[in-house]
Amino acid sequence: MSKTKHTKSLVKGVVAALACATAFWNCGNDSAQSNNNVVDGNTASVALKLEYANTPLLDSLVLDCFGADTLHLVHAADDADFGLELFPNDHWNFKAKIYANGNLMQVGELETKLEAGTTVSLNIQMHAIVGFVYIDIPLGLHNDAGIKSGVMKLTTNDEEYTIPMEFTANSGIFKSGSLKLGKTYGISIVLMDEAGQKIYELTDSFDLSEDSPIPNLKLKSLRSQVALAIQAAAEKNLEMSLPLPAGYRKPKAEEILITEYFSAPSTNDTTQYEFVEIYNGSLDTLILDDCSLGITSSSSTKHFPLTVSEIAPSQVLVLGNPNSKNTPPLYVNTDGWQDMGNSKGQVILKCDGVTLDSLYYSSAPDSLHPNVVPAVGSSKYGSSAQLDMSQWQNRKDSSAWTMNTPTPGFL
Repeated sequence: MSKTKHTKSLVKGVVAALACATAFWNCGNDSAQSNNNVVDGNTASVALKLEYANTPLLDSLVLDCFGADTLHLVHAADDADFGLELFPNDHWNFKAKIYANGNLMQVGELETKLEAGTTVSLNIQMHAIVGFVYIDIPLGLHNDAGIKSGVMKLTTNDEEYTIPMEFTANSGIFKSGSLKLGKTYGISIVLMDEAGQKIYELTDSFDLSEDSPIPNLKLKSLRSQVALAIQAAAEKNLEMSLPLPAGYRKPKAEEILITEYFSAPSTNDTTQYEFVEIYNGSLDTLILDDCSLGITSSSSTKHFPLTVSEIAPSQVLVLGNPNSKNTPPLYVNTDGWQDMGNSKGQVILKCDGVTLDSLYYSSAPDSLHPNVVPAVGSSKYGSSAQLDMSQWQNRKDSSAWTMNTPTPGFL
């Protein structure tokens, strides 16, 4: 990205709404993509995949199978593949459901014949039965715009919905309940400051219909559109505008955070690699030209320059181990690396010689560190430590971190 062009922080909005199914999907035998491979045994091997449009706030994928047996299977939102061993039957019926935002959003159905000793691959095309609106407004960790409340209204010819804004650690969120398809919705959004005065207002409309199954709604940059008005004492009768910070600048403390580190990859998984993840919690693009990552292993600390020049607002950056052949090229963002200690160590992020964030991790507290971030010890190989963003201000405390499957690039 050229430094002559400022990157504005866009307010991300997504309206999730998909086409309404007036009749169930019935592919019949023609939709079965069989590879006709015959295997031993008296069952059929079925690889079944749900085909669906990506929808925010996915909860779960459910598959009910009716035939020679009855099965009820539930998968996590990111697992659309079902592997089954089923008894042969002339009429196997598969009914799939997708739940999102706490509601049943999409359905699909397929019927086919299964013969013993065969391997088949099947796809179920999903269809939406309702839609919903989901809008994520990045506010930054410090909420420089001063937004304290907000209201979204959705209106049709005969209905009106009022949805208050919910706040996370770094954004404001509007999410509706289930909405009927085949309608035009008027939308208005108002954002207010602590005194209840209007900071930002938007009005628009969109269709939830078969012709526009996933309309996108994006709000313009708060930075470029909002002038925060400050009313001085009544006798002075003076108004002045409060400008927001520049859109392209160097980072400050408590704007860029270490959000995940992975110091002990599993020796049984050749795809894993050490990494440190950082997050831009401001609404500006931050310049990283003079930034470095420090890693302590045993008693020595070495700092390595970052090879990426900037990080966009509300984005994460993975600093991976360039010495590992398993590190994806996208994540080789340091000039050098030192192996991280497993049972204890330190991670330091510096810019222009100033420490912007750091953490000390250990398997147990010691005299110098009575409250430590959890380490990835010998019994935790394959797990990374991840910051709970709702507790970012308490990140020096072990309670703000959890250990789980590594998620480089995702908060």
